[in-house]
Amino acid sequence: MPMPPEDRKSYQKQYKKEYAKTHRQISLSVTNTEYRDFQALAKREKTKVSTLIKNMALAYSQQETLMPKAVLDELTELKFLIRNIANNVNQMAHYSNTVHSLVEENEFLAEIQKLEKVVKNYTQNRFKPDK
Repeated sequence: MPMPPEDRKSYQKQYKKEYAKTHRQISLSVTNTEYRDFQALAKREKTKVSTLIKNMALAYSQQETLMPKAVLDELTELKFLIRNIANNVNQMAHYSNTVHSLVEENEFLAEIQKLEKVVKNYTQNRFKPDK
């Protein structure tokens, strides 16, 4: 059963009063060009402009880097590769201990080289400014 309008109005008023005790609203003016820039970033991040600016301000105030979604996705892929390599090393060590001989190193080294190449490309190219 829906709330009667007079009760709803009273509830809203009380809610706003309580909310104002713990929250503050900030007004910010930007140029149209600045807004379009923020809008483009927000679209890429799949968020609202106000949320993007809030996240940027919080990251700045906490001296952290606000990572774009694309970078976070790439880091997730790197983490996956590193975990695969760790799993392969663990399997190689287990096999070597089981048969009491050294396992072929070439496969392991190829995985390490692949990881090194990915990390090198990432660090060299990721934060270059777009042209």
